[in-house]
Amino acid sequence: MDTFPYQWQLDKLKVLFVENERKSSELFVSCFDEEFLIIPVATAEDALEVFDKESDIAMILTDQNLPGMSGVDLLSRIYSQAPEVIRIIITAYIDISDTIDAINKGHIYQFILKPWDVVQMRMILGQAAQTWVLTKENTMLHDQVVEQNRLLLETNQQCQVSEKNLRHLSTSLLNAREDEQKRIAMELHDELGQSLAALKLQIMVMKNEFQESEDVSIWLDRLRADINEIIENTRRISRNLSPVIIEDLGLDAALENMVQGFSKACGITCTFKPRSLRAIRSIDGQRLVYRLVQESLTNICKHAKATHIELIITIKEKDIAEITIADNGKGFDINSRAGELLKDKGIGMTAMEHRADMLGGSVEIKSTIGRGTTVILTFPLNSGLL
Repeated sequence: MDTFPYQWQLDKLKVLFVENERKSSELFVSCFDEEFLIIPVATAEDALEVFDKESDIAMILTDQNLPGMSGVDLLSRIYSQAPEVIRIIITAYIDISDTIDAINKGHIYQFILKPWDVVQMRMILGQAAQTWVLTKENTMLHDQVVEQNRLLLETNQQCQVSEKNLRHLSTSLLNAREDEQKRIAMELHDELGQSLAALKLQIMVMKNEFQESEDVSIWLDRLRADINEIIENTRRISRNLSPVIIEDLGLDAALENMVQGFSKACGITCTFKPRSLRAIRSIDGQRLVYRLVQESLTNICKHAKATHIELIITIKEKDIAEITIADNGKGFDINSRAGELLKDKGIGMTAMEHRADMLGGSVEIKSTIGRGTTVILTFPLNSGLL
């Protein structure tokens, strides 16, 4: 907030004094010209003309009995133009009807009876000046709050646009990565896989030629078994690099196939309780979910030393999907390792958080030493990406 005073805080407050009696007007000026900047006029028309030209008039004091226009009517006009101006009426007599009329039309701050007392007038003017300053400051603060809210809304909109652009860029980068992995997977399958298959046939031919040598035959059988294992590993790597099963059979079948392959490859039993994720229609969204589950299972295989996992898919209210992956491994103390995890959590965890964010969801990890680890993936099915 601006700490420098505004001009109206430094100068005398302007007081428009409307009185057609010259002596009364001169008396008012002589009594209060050291405290206020007084602008005396004799008629309502002159008062309106001055009011249109001058800025920051704080108070207007007017006699009720003016030629052409009454004081109440003048204050009513002033109120319609600048309701923050303090309006005071001076009258030689007052009755209930005058009071009601002044309140309804002029919204006056104070009645002052003639002849007015200097001490009383000074007290009224002091209170009125304080009221005007507080009103002015409140208006200024309100305007600042409105402006700050406008800037905040504008910044928030810019952040939303930037976030949308970032998510679009991240999706493009991940798609490029998926395309490159698909290309590598095809080369592994077509080039390396075919070469290994051809080498396997050559070994079978060699075995037929060396049937008489038992040692060579045994050696060739072992070599063929090793090649079979290499071929199987190549196929597994190819499948992991590019899960074409998603495009062929859908995400539900791809996840079930992944869990089965994980159990076989890592020797870990699995309890799989699926729910259909057919609501995820885009390939990009399906790939993100697939990679999140894949990364979780990979971490279990590498680090958990688990013998069993439970993978549960549930659909909650408002189309929120939740995938829970719990293992019975060694676990760890999240609190004591919070700093270590933040500093050295690796590409895998970072990628999981990033993918979950792209889905508009989150990744939560719960773990206790000796009691395993649970990973909870939560994301909306109605995300724009999905």
